[in-house]
Amino acid sequence: MSENVVLDNLDKPERLEEAYRSSPDIFEANLKEALAIKSDSETLRVWHARIYYLPPKSSQKVSILFLVLLCIVTGCLIKIPSIFPVDGNWFYPRFVPLITISAIITYFLKSTGNKNISRFVITVIVACISYLLVLPYDSDSASITMALIHLPLFVFSLLAISFMSDQWDSVESRINFVRYVGEMGIYSVLVLLGGMVLTALTLGLFSLIDLHINRWYMENIVVLGIVFSPVVATYLFDSIQNRQSKFAPILSNVFSPLFLIMVLAYLVATIYQGKSPFTDRDFLITFNGLFLVILTLTIFSICGKKKTVGVEASDYINICLVGTTLVVNLVALSAILYRWAEHGTTVNRIVVTGANILIFVHLALLLFQYIGHLRDGRGVSNLESIIAKYLPIYTTWFLIVSVVLPLIFQFK
Repeated sequence: MSENVVLDNLDKPERLEEAYRSSPDIFEANLKEALAIKSDSETLRVWHARIYYLPPKSSQKVSILFLVLLCIVTGCLIKIPSIFPVDGNWFYPRFVPLITISAIITYFLKSTGNKNISRFVITVIVACISYLLVLPYDSDSASITMALIHLPLFVFSLLAISFMSDQWDSVESRINFVRYVGEMGIYSVLVLLGGMVLTALTLGLFSLIDLHINRWYMENIVVLGIVFSPVVATYLFDSIQNRQSKFAPILSNVFSPLFLIMVLAYLVATIYQGKSPFTDRDFLITFNGLFLVILTLTIFSICGKKKTVGVEASDYINICLVGTTLVVNLVALSAILYRWAEHGTTVNRIVVTGANILIFVHLALLLFQYIGHLRDGRGVSNLESIIAKYLPIYTTWFLIVSVVLPLIFQFK
């Protein structure tokens, strides 16, 4: 027996894995020594490739300077109503979401450097800006309101294309984008929490010297901080974490059973209290919001699963969540159709009905694939494929609501 743990355990892969995890530095030193002695060992070459392999760079890192400049330009665009005589009530709902998402798109276009993708995305963004400029200003118009809500979601699809670059049609790339959205959301919350602490300290310190900057600080620093947070979160995910999804799968797996218990308890309490989405509009809105949250949680949980064959405890929780959400969705759809029969057709009912049907079909497909996964344990590839291939359908729906419906209803 030598003092080299690698040489002593060439035929014991579990022992090698244990040695590497317990002390990576010592293992790497022993590996180099072992390679010098047995350079023809396939086991040693595999371990060397595992530890030292560097994947080809498909994108370039964005510098801090570019990030700062991007935030400054974004901030200036957000503050246009404060600089120029522009009506804030007209400007902010139309352009703040577009500016924020476009800032992140710019980040990824700079990172990937794909000229064809850049030209396409920029062209579509310019078309969206032109559309918003000519879209009538009517705060009482349901079709315009729905367009302003769904157009940023369509632009978010352009963000997906910018992220995926020339691999936009790959299932794995689309799943990676879903993971990025989850991580970006978590990092944004962390950045905002840090900003809240900084805000409290700043306002407290200035109040001690009788300088009350609350209003100015809220209207400028806080607003810009909220807009900057997803951009900074993207930088943290891309440059610091190397696009590795770490938090979203963990949180989704932790909260999935809790949400399942909450939803079941909520449904039981609803029946006990005699609440009905058929007659209570606010209750119907709550129902719709509930299954959207559960759908999102389930998707993040699936995207965060390891690509291993077999069934885990989280699979049973997810299939219960999907099944429960389908029940909630069916109730919501029934209530919406009831309101159609009672109160007629409106833009809002068309949009909500279309969204419910799209999500219902998506959930049904996921449930069908999940049943197959539980039956034969083939892994999550089919589930991921259902998620990835359904995303363009949502994009098409967002575009229809944003452009087609306002034209059909003559912007009323």
